[in-house]
Amino acid sequence: MNENIVNFLYGALGGGIVATSFRIAETYIIAPRFTQSIDAKKKLFAYARPLSYACYELNYRLDAISIKINAFNETRNSLRISPKEASSIDWFTKEGYYVTSTAYLIATVSCWIQLYERDVVFLQFGRSSLTKCFFELIENFKNSLSSSGSILWFHYVNGIGELLVAEAGDRPMNLSEFTYKLYRDELFRDYYDQLFVFINQMAEGQHLETLKNTINAIAEIEAFLVENKITIAMS
Repeated sequence: MNENIVNFLYGALGGGIVATSFRIAETYIIAPRFTQSIDAKKKLFAYARPLSYACYELNYRLDAISIKINAFNETRNSLRISPKEASSIDWFTKEGYYVTSTAYLIATVSCWIQLYERDVVFLQFGRSSLTKCFFELIENFKNSLSSSGSILWFHYVNGIGELLVAEAGDRPMNLSEFTYKLYRDELFRDYYDQLFVFINQMAEGQHLETLKNTINAIAEIEAFLVENKITIAMS
């Protein structure tokens, strides 16, 4: 066979293999990752701002507790009570408001974290080191609440967030719904009882190291989101 024809056939065959390989890579590797990156960024921005705000609110509350708990009996007394004492729904808007809202703020941060882990953990952000850092920070938050002699445990911190997911499935339930379920739903209230016991013990001066570590862990999540231009800093 003519040498030129042989070279042409081998070249055509080789080009076909290369083209086919590229098409396979594009279809099954490049395109899915590109789509995942877009989806991940949408989820990142959709959840980042409310997570950042939830962190800000919780940090503000915990910082206030850490400052006032030894100085003001009113703060300590308002954290010593439990929803089991509620004889009517207005208990949650009066004497039970502070302890209930504190529990809600803790559960809300956990809830946004659970939504992140459910919807984003298997997606690629483009920079694996950034994704790894973020998930290390949220794991550190859960560890901070469940260490230093805390009566909360790691997977329970997950649970209080999972149970707070609203019926729509993409956000936490609001405070009024949380309050209503604590009053009306005995199983729901019993599940959160351990969290309220933790807050009661905190009012007695326990878990101060846990409190300090949690404040630092939340601040690190906030700083990460701001530094990477995912959300803006809260004043």
